[in-house]
Amino acid sequence: MTSVNTNAAALTALRTLQNTNSALETTQSRISTGYKIGEAKDNAAYWAISTTLKSDNKSLSTVKDALGLGASTVDTAYQGLNKAKDVLDEIKSKLTAATQDGVNRDTIQQEIGQLQDQLKSIASSSVFSGENWLSVNSSVPSYDSNKQVVASFSRDASGAVSIGTIKVDTSSVALYDGNAGSTAKGILDTGMSLQASNGRDLLIGGTKQEVGNAEKGGLGTVNAAGTVTTGTNLTSDADGAGPTTAAQKIVASSTAVTQTTGAINVSKLKIGDKVTFSVESKGTVYTFTSEFAASASAGKFSTAAELVTDLNNQKPNSIASVGGSATGIVFTSSTTDGDTLRIIDAKIADANGVARERTGWHATGADVTSFSSAGAIKTADISFSEIGATDKLTFDLTVNGANLKVSVDAGSNGTADIDKLVANLNANADFAAKSFASKDVNKLVISSNLSLGTTSTIDLNSVTLTTAAGKIKETNNATGFAKVAASAAATSGEFTTAITLDSDDKLFFDIKLNSETASKLVTIDKALVDKTLGGTTGIIGNIANYQKVVAAALAKAGVTAVDVAVGTGSDNKKLVFKTNSVAGTAASVALSNVEATKGANQMSIDKIDISASALEKAGATTSSQIKDVLTAYISVVNTAINKVTAAAASLGSVASRIDMQKSFVNTLMDTIDKGVGNLVDADMSEESTKLQALQVKQQLGVQALSIANQSAQSVLSLFRG
Repeated sequence: MTSVNTNAAALTALRTLQNTNSALETTQSRISTGYKIGEAKDNAAYWAISTTLKSDNKSLSTVKDALGLGASTVDTAYQGLNKAKDVLDEIKSKLTAATQDGVNRDTIQQEIGQLQDQLKSIASSSVFSGENWLSVNSSVPSYDSNKQVVASFSRDASGAVSIGTIKVDTSSVALYDGNAGSTAKGILDTGMSLQASNGRDLLIGGTKQEVGNAEKGGLGTVNAAGTVTTGTNLTSDADGAGPTTAAQKIVASSTAVTQTTGAINVSKLKIGDKVTFSVESKGTVYTFTSEFAASASAGKFSTAAELVTDLNNQKPNSIASVGGSATGIVFTSSTTDGDTLRIIDAKIADANGVARERTGWHATGADVTSFSSAGAIKTADISFSEIGATDKLTFDLTVNGANLKVSVDAGSNGTADIDKLVANLNANADFAAKSFASKDVNKLVISSNLSLGTTSTIDLNSVTLTTAAGKIKETNNATGFAKVAASAAATSGEFTTAITLDSDDKLFFDIKLNSETASKLVTIDKALVDKTLGGTTGIIGNIANYQKVVAAALAKAGVTAVDVAVGTGSDNKKLVFKTNSVAGTAASVALSNVEATKGANQMSIDKIDISASALEKAGATTSSQIKDVLTAYISVVNTAINKVTAAAASLGSVASRIDMQKSFVNTLMDTIDKGVGNLVDADMSEESTKLQALQVKQQLGVQALSIANQSAQSVLSLFRG
């Protein structure tokens, strides 16, 4: 229907054109600004998020600038430390040159003085943006050694913001501290304790301390022992009767005083066969000859018993008797201690003097020359009451002129006895190659295993009893091996009053053991006392605690070959130092140079002065004292170099972290920018395409509106006719 009041088509065309124009305006705005969300009305939520993120990114930009400032401050201090180390190296070199005899130390001190001034210049010049970490004054109220570099800006889920920092402790970085009342100053103006080349506190060459109250305690009157000898009942004689003279306490007789052949079986002999024995007694060789005959007579025998009788008729005065029967011929010397006796040879020949086979001479059928007539020794009765199965017995033997030292367990399966000891010895390959062990009730018999016909000797030089861990073990009641080789011991004076060691106090003593060529320094200080006793006061209240502390000090000094214990009886207030790895005449223990100090003299880098007048004033007057002081100064400089190096390394790690944080902040800012762009930036390709489409729609809308507006003219034309 066509109406003159309402042009519906025109209204529709107009409304469409208006919508197109509105969309076109939005698209043109996005293209001109580049944003699809340019203000809150575009998208309130996204606009709020993007606005906050943009604000945070501005803060991160400031953080990046702060990191750059911090990096420059750290780098300034770092470079200053590096230069200071180079100067300290020069000072160390000058001091080393000054130790040479004949050099002009006054001239060297002039050079050192210039280097000391250079160190101060480096420290005072290491400033960036008003910050100087190398030259400080801790007495200033505003001073704070804990520096902070702004490193991050963050916002949590609730919207609360926080600032992160990188903390730098500059207390170990400062080279100088202007606080006159502080003892903990900078690296170069802090007094460091002077140590002598032997490790002791040096009491010359610097500022005296003596602020403690160290005491020597009982160690002040140590009775140093030299070599020791063994006690009684230590070893045996060859006859097993025990020692009779001091000289026999270690070495037994060179051979046994009894020699025995193997068993005799005369049924294998023929009439006319002759048996010849060559026996040495006290250096003289005697020959025994007897002929096997139908009946006994002078020089003849028909039974084993008759052979014994005939041999006894031939014996010289040095041989007490010839005994035995079918079990063997026994030659016994006429004396006991100090005698020598051995069967040198035994021969069997027929009536024509032709050597005969001797099979059957032994009950075992073995050759007659294999019987145990070689050199032998016998101990006294051995008591195993204080000898454990895993304790070791070390035998020092001389077998036929060659040394043989073997160590075996005293027992097995939890017990020690003579049978197990014999078995352990014979199972030892080194021992079995030269010797053979057997027993005589509770006596140990050790024989050379050489066959008859060879001159054989065996000596027992010493026996040592040790624990399985190798420490000397001494028994109080056992005989035979009791205290065969005793430990050396040194006894201290009496511990009378408690000892208190303050932080600067030290107690020193030298200890020398056995065949060592040099003494070892043992040091006791408060730290050791507290660590050992579990306290914090440095107090040693009684002799038992003193023993613990001294034992800990010995262990720390690497002295393991000595044990320290509290004495017994009247010595219960004394310490006893006893060797545990070497015993007998080779063992010794000596304590010397006991010294208690109340703190070593101290010297700082900026106060070092090696001029002749300064050294004399510091107490270094002799050549030896001067070298001790110069060596101590070198050690002080070396310590300072180590501290400067550690400080530079610390700053280097801080600088590395700042660089990493700067890189992270840059990355974070780029990421946030990208995220904001994803939220608010317009897609220009999309918007351009929309623009072209909307422009076409706009043109079409104008045409449609024009056509719609012409419909009224068509109605009017009807009335014209």
